[in-house]
Amino acid sequence: MKKKIIFAIIALGVLSVLIFCENFIYTFLKNSLTINYLKAKYFTASVFFKDSVTEMSLKNAYEESENSSKRKVAQKIKILIVPGHDAEFSGTEFKGLKELELNLELGEKLYDLLKNNSSFEVYLSQNRQGYNPQLLSYFEKNRESTINFIENQKGKMESFIDAGEIKRVVNVEHNFAPSEAALKLFGINKWANKNGMDIILHIHFNDYAGRKKNQAGKYSGFSIYIPESQYSNAKGSRSVAESIYYRLRKLYSHSNLPKEDGGVVEDQELIAIGSNNTLDGAGILIEYGYIYEPLFVSSELRHLVLSDMALQTYLGILDFFGKDMAVGGPYATSFLPFEWNNSLEVGFKDKIDILRLQAALTTAGFYPPSGETKNDCPLTGYFGSCTEKSVKAFQEKYEILPAEGFVGQKTRVKLNELFGN
Repeated sequence: MKKKIIFAIIALGVLSVLIFCENFIYTFLKNSLTINYLKAKYFTASVFFKDSVTEMSLKNAYEESENSSKRKVAQKIKILIVPGHDAEFSGTEFKGLKELELNLELGEKLYDLLKNNSSFEVYLSQNRQGYNPQLLSYFEKNRESTINFIENQKGKMESFIDAGEIKRVVNVEHNFAPSEAALKLFGINKWANKNGMDIILHIHFNDYAGRKKNQAGKYSGFSIYIPESQYSNAKGSRSVAESIYYRLRKLYSHSNLPKEDGGVVEDQELIAIGSNNTLDGAGILIEYGYIYEPLFVSSELRHLVLSDMALQTYLGILDFFGKDMAVGGPYATSFLPFEWNNSLEVGFKDKIDILRLQAALTTAGFYPPSGETKNDCPLTGYFGSCTEKSVKAFQEKYEILPAEGFVGQKTRVKLNELFGN
């Protein structure tokens, strides 16, 4: 009996030690993750073969920011928005519309959304008045060190390729940035590393080689570029990009350019997302569409479309962090709700009423019509055959007969009932 009691005491002691060890290991691992995140955040890495940012590190940092929001000094997720190009090199253009104009407007709209969220500390690299003075000063004072940074990272990349430790991958051919523009992009990467940027979002509108300047091209849709999987910031970048992709995909078509048609595209060469492993944070470059697409060319529609694209990007970021907020209303788009007061029919174009109609029909699952894709039937503000077929399907569903594809009084009443104020 005495032996059994001694054995029980020993067993209880061992169990207590195991429980203590389990709690210790759990606490150690949790603290270790936080420490590793802080190392990545505050010390420039740019080191190959070591993750500088992951889905877990970003979400842990967001949780820390939520928990610290009540303190005097809150730790926030740092986001840098970089509207592509500048006054010296304004990007592609179509019939007088310059890419830089679109990049700046969308960037400012996204900045306004993000800065009102207490969990984010948001920076804008430039606005319509020019570069952020903080960045401009950095470019001027760190020109030589940026050149050395570029050469150092290029040298490392080449040596790893020569040794067979890294495989060179070319998915999509790109136009090379002019040398001064490239120097600024690498400078932005270096500044982002130094200042612990968690997410770096580059805003662009697309084009392709060979298109005549004032002729619309054959491709359409958005694409999102992320670092190639061998880069240190690849894992975190992909996770954020996929969340943004699924938001944009609800209303907009993804690119049908070969090799871009997967929506999220890995790339080694784009400086913006960390060419030669020069960026520590999650690097994402979004081509929101081709510059000649009707949505962007129409001055009547453009501003509403850019507002919605900014909203979808913001919602994608919130989705990534698992933050369910009542942003954008019950339809989560800038296009809705809306009251239709005018009749609409085939041939009408560049009308906000039609654009909102197409968005409503997309939300309800009628647009694009059966057998068509979003590239075949994008949002355009033009009442063509795609819209007519979709309206007919809507009318058949709600027994507005005969289903003629004309938006008259009965159809407007139903639309306003479903999507009105």
